Amino acid sequence: MKKIEASSLYLKGHLGLFQCPVCQKPFEKVEGHSVSCAANHQFDLSKKGTLHLLLKGGQNEYDKDMLSSRKNLADTGFFHPLLDAVYAHIESPEHATVLDVGCGEGSHLHYLSQKGLNGTKVGFDISKDAIQLAAGHFFEDAFWCVADLAHSPFGKEAFDVILNIFSPSHYQEFERVLKPGGRVIKVVPSPRYLIELREQLYATDATKKEYDNQQVVDRFLQSYPDAVKEEVAYTVKLTKESYRWLMEMTPLSWNADPEVKEKAMANPLPSVTVAVTLLISEKK
Repeated sequence: MKKIEASSLYLKGHLGLFQCPVCQKPFEKVEGHSVSCAANHQFDLSKKGTLHLLLKGGQNEYDKDMLSSRKNLADTGFFHPLLDAVYAHIESPEHATVLDVGCGEGSHLHYLSQKGLNGTKVGFDISKDAIQLAAGHFFEDAFWCVADLAHSPFGKEAFDVILNIFSPSHYQEFERVLKPGGRVIKVVPSPRYLIELREQLYATDATKKEYDNQQVVDRFLQSYPDAVKEEVAYTVKLTKESYRWLMEMTPLSWNADPEVKEKAMANPLPSVTVAVTLLISEKK
């Protein structure tokens, strides 16, 4: 079966997961390869089986090369211990309906699927390039769509779990689309995240060498006072190739001094620290 046909069948069986991003009314029908609401706002599936639900724009600084490097790095197991910790907080992973917010090229959902996250999964990103890569590599793992939380195309109380890994949040929207008893699992970098790379690229710039995500953590705790915090930290060994992929995918390197960056590329780090904070909240 072609991907576009498989996605049409998926939409027919899971229409309640989505709503029209224009008028916020439920989608009512799937005809051919298109979905529409009562106001006849229509959205078409791509040949790759993805659904574009973005009203305007959609591209960001994450281009195909960067996203491909992130996938290559993810394939090495770079994020696996972090995702193992996330997986441990997902109840009934074989049945859960999961929304991955800012899913990128899909590698996180792919790994979690391999671990046993086998319920209904939707991954979305504002980047069309990211969703094309996700559908190209991991079509079977989830339904992939281009979307923006600011104009949400997701149904009310439709999801058991929201994954928010290294991506922006919209807590009012999380509350709306999450089922009672459902969970938000957010992952934010801790102060020692990629500390060795920060020291390598910004040895003389304390404002960039030092890193603090406390405002993001505080904002989550303000929205979810009963949230649980969990710190996860581990060291990843790097090869010359995986170091290059890391440099290409992390925004840390994008604004580094060209001479410093060139020197760093000639002297790749042997290892790097991955340190993150998990924030977990359950909807009452």
